[in-house]
Amino acid sequence: MTSLLKRIRDLISANLHAMIDQAEDPEKMVNEYLRQLQDQLYEARTTVAAAMADEDKLHRMWTSNQALADEWQAKAEAALKAGKEDLAKQALLRRRAFQQIADSYRQQYEAQDKQVEELQEALGKLEARIAEARTRREIIIAKKHQAETQEAIYRTVRTLGDSTTAFEGLATMEERVDERLARARAMAQLQGGVAEAQLEDVEAEAAVAEELAELKKKLGLA
Repeated sequence: MTSLLKRIRDLISANLHAMIDQAEDPEKMVNEYLRQLQDQLYEARTTVAAAMADEDKLHRMWTSNQALADEWQAKAEAALKAGKEDLAKQALLRRRAFQQIADSYRQQYEAQDKQVEELQEALGKLEARIAEARTRREIIIAKKHQAETQEAIYRTVRTLGDSTTAFEGLATMEERVDERLARARAMAQLQGGVAEAQLEDVEAEAAVAEELAELKKKLGLA
């Protein structure tokens, strides 16, 4: 019982906040700490129940022997009043024997009662520490999920930023293609007249459209 009380006090006296701050994996650390607390809780409850049963037994033995001692005391007084001193002496001897037994059980009962009280107090503190550890674990899990959500949002925003850059690059390419197309049309008109220029315009537009399609495919925007 003494060793159990020491283990419980050691666990309860541990600085939970410092343990969490220093842990590489706070959630894992709290889970292990909770496991140890719950193991001691089961043992403490079992021990308290057994100690209380022993306490009740000691109390019964004390009171029953005390009752017998009182009974023989009354018999000694009655014998003495009746003038039977020898019987009174025998009765007093019996009273003395039962009184010694009663006193022994009383002392054991008082010691047991003190230990039961200490165990019950430790049990209450242990249950309170378990509740605190569970609350801390929930806070850790919530913070962990919050951090994961923020990381996911950051990745999404970064991806959207990359997509915007890609679209801006495509717009620039389209402007360059338009410039090339305009120059091609101007050259066609200068070199071959209206009909020839129109024909070259068609060919240029087809070539530019093909080049634009390849560019979109390269950028993953097709």
